[in-house]
Amino acid sequence: MKRRIGPLLVCPFLILLLLTIHLPVVIVKAENKFMEPAPYEEVGLYLSKSVSVERRIEFLSGGYVMINDTFSLSIANVTGMMVGIPRNYSGYLIYYIAYDSRGKLPIKLVEGDEGFQWFEINFIEPIALSNETYTFTITYVFFGLIKSVDKNKFYVIFPLYPSLREDALLCNVTIALPPGVSVSEAKYPSGVFLNETDNLLRNSTSPLVAYANTSSWVMFTSSTFKLLRFLEIIREITVDAWGKITVNDLYEMSIANVNEITLNLPAGASHISVYDAYGIYQKGQVRIKHKNDSVVVEIVLSEKLKESNRVRVSLSYDLPFWTYITKYGWQHYALNINLTKPDEWIIHKIAVTIILPEGANFLLEDQYSKLKIEREGLFQEKATLNYYNVTKFEGLGVLSVRYQYALFWTAFRPVLLFGTLIGLISLIFILFKSSSRVETVTPALIPPEKLKEFIETFEERNNILSEIESLEQQSKRGKIPMRQYKLMKKSLDERLSLVQGKLVSLKSEIEIAGGRYADMLRRLEMASAEIETVKRSITDVELRYRRGEISSEIRRNLLEEYESRRKRAENIIEEVLLRFREEIL
Repeated sequence: MKRRIGPLLVCPFLILLLLTIHLPVVIVKAENKFMEPAPYEEVGLYLSKSVSVERRIEFLSGGYVMINDTFSLSIANVTGMMVGIPRNYSGYLIYYIAYDSRGKLPIKLVEGDEGFQWFEINFIEPIALSNETYTFTITYVFFGLIKSVDKNKFYVIFPLYPSLREDALLCNVTIALPPGVSVSEAKYPSGVFLNETDNLLRNSTSPLVAYANTSSWVMFTSSTFKLLRFLEIIREITVDAWGKITVNDLYEMSIANVNEITLNLPAGASHISVYDAYGIYQKGQVRIKHKNDSVVVEIVLSEKLKESNRVRVSLSYDLPFWTYITKYGWQHYALNINLTKPDEWIIHKIAVTIILPEGANFLLEDQYSKLKIEREGLFQEKATLNYYNVTKFEGLGVLSVRYQYALFWTAFRPVLLFGTLIGLISLIFILFKSSSRVETVTPALIPPEKLKEFIETFEERNNILSEIESLEQQSKRGKIPMRQYKLMKKSLDERLSLVQGKLVSLKSEIEIAGGRYADMLRRLEMASAEIETVKRSITDVELRYRRGEISSEIRRNLLEEYESRRKRAENIIEEVLLRFREEIL
């Protein structure tokens, strides 16, 4: 017969907190000590007389609840067992595993029950007992059951007992509070738990009824307990043709009460730089420890990041080439890298991207069929592999990727570029000669007044664009009220629209002349478009830098490149306008 324990009111404050996650709470009276199974005559006749459970609940720093249920069976010829958790906890479950003294046990989810999430555990072989007991353990890890209710104050709700389909003889429960948290400072339902030590709470019940759906809670204060959740790690590994491996890592996290984080990098990592959206970290903020199998990086977060709930931290570093690259044959290589990760918390997603040197190609193998191969430009390939919900109990192992790379490519690339450059110069020369012949045969003149009007209109357009850019910068810095910004922006947009219309009309009249006039207008138009493209690219770079997606060095290099492109475009515009002015004289 199925029996359920109904909810009991503790206090209005407790009920209000519990309703936020819709989990029932039942207070069960505590006994004075852990119970020992009473002797019984017909061992193995009923499962309820043959099962006892030891449940241990721990609150892991990072915001995780770990539950270990150790079952003791005194019945022979059993091939498996069904255990479960209340359905309203299943959405918070991120990891589970069953094992005995010999290793892992097969475990699978069993659906179909609206009230419970069941797990079917199969034993390697039927239990054979001779005046002994067989024990196995199932471990659950939950995230989201620990809430931050105030500064340094945390509230936890959890399933008090395991759920079984038959009654069990007894269940002993131990709650281990986080290090540094004493029972005297914690709050909990006193009718449920006994305080036997400084940081342990205990409860016992006998029998443990079938289909138990009992919850309880603890509230504690700690200045060292953290809520830290790794949302995503993006690792980009670049192999170049000159014997260098460069890695860029991006860690996206949600945090509370976190001042420091510890990250693991592959062994041999050097030239390590740490940065976030606010800049690069100084040596005093980063501690690096080299181990045989990894490099541990301890990072003191910047003050601005500590105030945020969601943060991004990036690392860039080099790896020793021949430690991770193996050559076999005259043009075949293998990248073998241990995918290190933080070992204290779950990572919900890890994305690893490998970028090969130009001219190299991946050699696909069955074990990495999930590799997504993409082309980066004309001569370069990259591969991406995603992992989901990776816990500290799981090792990613070694990622081994094979590729083919011809040694002569490093010499072939400059030759190819030089040939392309010669071809472009030849094409430009031919076009220029052709244009000159056309101008000689069909000369066309534009009235000087028309060219002067075009120059003045074009410069007016540039001035308005500069005013708009300056206005937007002032608005972002909060130097002008939003209402004033909108009025001024609207006025400038109207002026720009009129000037653009006039400029289009003048361009049409000048283009009719063809020849060098049409060519100069095309150059002018392309240079103007290049400037707008560069502006958008600069905005994108600043945004990516603030998000922590690129380092300050990459940002500086990109900005220098874009500024160089902008100056070249501006020089072209000045040259064309100067040519037009010469026509006026």
